[in-house]
Amino acid sequence: MKRIILAILILSLLTNCNNSENKKIDKNDRMELVPETENALKEEYEEQIELSQTPCVFSDPDSSVIGIKIRNAESTVNVIGKQTKLQGDSTYIFYSSDKKQKLGLTVHPGDYYSQVSVFSIAYSDNSKQNFRQLNSTEFETEKGIKLGIRKSEIIEKLGTCYVVKDSTENGISLHYRLELPKDSKTKLLKSNNMPIYYATYKLRNNKLENIEFGFEYP
Repeated sequence: MKRIILAILILSLLTNCNNSENKKIDKNDRMELVPETENALKEEYEEQIELSQTPCVFSDPDSSVIGIKIRNAESTVNVIGKQTKLQGDSTYIFYSSDKKQKLGLTVHPGDYYSQVSVFSIAYSDNSKQNFRQLNSTEFETEKGIKLGIRKSEIIEKLGTCYVVKDSTENGISLHYRLELPKDSKTKLLKSNNMPIYYATYKLRNNKLENIEFGFEYP
């Protein structure tokens, strides 16, 4: 009987030790993971706050690509033709004349046909889908920004009022943002009755490979 009681006590002691060790491991795991997540969120938040509180204003944003003006349906029709109607809540993809680049045109829900609010430009992949080709060898913005240019050229054209994100050894992403009550020198937000404009430029090996800019859906 004494042997049975002793065995039970030993088994109970070992079980408690194992549970204690497991709890310590769980606690240590949480202590390692949580601060990293909090730090990343904190850094991003502080970057946005710093940008919004400085006198820096993104005063001269891009607003067109190959003659298609933001939220101007007539200009879209002049480039892509009357036979093509871009409906709301959709993104339409077009190839350049040599199919090496692709242009995305996004129309927000509830907007007029072909009233483009967001532009995106990237290199074509190898799938070569059956997208319509436009009469442009490359998709260049009104500010002269196009795929392949360097970071210094982007900053020269748009200014230093940006936040850096997704920075790696070979890649970097520049984020510009304009939000009421601040506005551009052309009063872009006020004239289009939109609260927020954003622009993102992704580079790899100091070469621009992706562009996206326009109005956030309110």
